[in-house]
Amino acid sequence: MRKISIAITLMLCLFSCTNKNKRIVIKGDIDGLKNEMILVYGAEKNGDALDTIFAKDGEFIYKAPVDTFTQVTLLFKNMEECVVFADKGDKIKISGDVSSLDLLEVSGNDLNEEMNDFKKSITDISKSTSKLKKELYTSYTSGNQNKYNTLLQSPEYTKATKEIKEKAAAFIRSHTSSLVSVYLLDKYFVQETNPDFAKIKGLITALNGNIKNTPYMQQIMKYLNSVETLKEGKQAPSFSLLNSKKEPVSLYKFKDKYLLINFWASWNSSSREENSRINRIYKRFNKNHFALLGISLDTDKMKWQDAVKRDSLSGEQVCDFNSWSSSVIQQYGIESLPANILIDPRGAIVGRNLEEKDLIKKLEELFIENKTTN
Repeated sequence: MRKISIAITLMLCLFSCTNKNKRIVIKGDIDGLKNEMILVYGAEKNGDALDTIFAKDGEFIYKAPVDTFTQVTLLFKNMEECVVFADKGDKIKISGDVSSLDLLEVSGNDLNEEMNDFKKSITDISKSTSKLKKELYTSYTSGNQNKYNTLLQSPEYTKATKEIKEKAAAFIRSHTSSLVSVYLLDKYFVQETNPDFAKIKGLITALNGNIKNTPYMQQIMKYLNSVETLKEGKQAPSFSLLNSKKEPVSLYKFKDKYLLINFWASWNSSSREENSRINRIYKRFNKNHFALLGISLDTDKMKWQDAVKRDSLSGEQVCDFNSWSSSVIQQYGIESLPANILIDPRGAIVGRNLEEKDLIKKLEELFIENKTTN
């Protein structure tokens, strides 16, 4: 749930084209879906959706002109997603049941059939945790972070996640030339909060040369390289951004302090909820050598400033209005929101994407070690 999505996949090319041979047609028939809006994402699910689909009584049809091979993701209201692989001229059919949206069957080409094979291999595991996943979604959307974290770390969910990852790894090793393998690598291993680099590298080694040279795989490699250079103990990249007063703000401003960089956006509900938790933590520790810097991915100045005011954000707040194209976002390997980086007074990274309780524990340890009164 935390990771709505990640910006590593093939670019979806939508062009103004009237040639029917250059478009894809996706038809859906999902039992029990009733009337619902489905979001359509292409390459980057970080911001706004590319399009919307309106399903009526479980049926829908979506047409889009494309110029090259495309990977599309349909996102349903309960945050379940269905990936579709398509090339120009493909006619895709999606079928299944609303109770198992993550197991929908997609036809239309060999890649979709390969993805169906993987879904079949995890059907029992997925269905056994359907109730738990609903509870996770409810606790997440209601803002009950404690319950969400407890469910996420429960033996049942941990066991199911481990088993699905084992199935994904087995699929990747047996389908070394498939883009489905790259998708599974991304979804189940790369998108983790703290990726297992040794595991990922082993799976990448199993892939053949041609698949490693695809744009999708190259984007994954670029992301992994950026994250690996930002592990604990590494020096935080320098940058300079303007605050609302058009004053430059850089890491140097926070020298001799522990600095939490909080990445967020006014349009991202998850990061807005995280802002309130970050505020509480800042108020508790700000008498110490602790500073907070919020970096927004907004593109609209008024919306950014309004969100800063309405959320009563603490600390320093900056934004360059370049969203995911911002150089600092790329420097720090940010691929989803919310995200944070904790930096020590020497400019070294001491934590990344820390949950509330982990961040509090880390700060307590740091300030006790430095004999600073809370």
